[in-house]
Amino acid sequence: MLSLRDCLDFIDLDQETVDIIAEHQHLSEVVATELGNQLVANRVGLLVIHDMHRDLIAQAANRGRLSRERELRKIYERFCRKYPMPHGQL
Repeated sequence: MLSLRDCLDFIDLDQETVDIIAEHQHLSEVVATELGNQLVANRVGLLVIHDMHRDLIAQAANRGRLSRERELRKIYERFCRKYPMPHGQL
């Protein structure tokens, strides 16, 4: 049986991004790991992950949760360095 750590080692996403997917989609970490693995495999999926990050940042800002917003922005910056926003035809 694979552990969550095993699954994370298998895919090209960090724990923070998996947590973003889990929070945004209301999924367990294991299911979010699998979803993230599928999304990161293509340009459309990368756009979806970018949108998830931005949605959670906006939610935190709208709720006045400034420390959470700053934390999410840092996580998103790291994600963007690794996976820049895809451009061109999808």
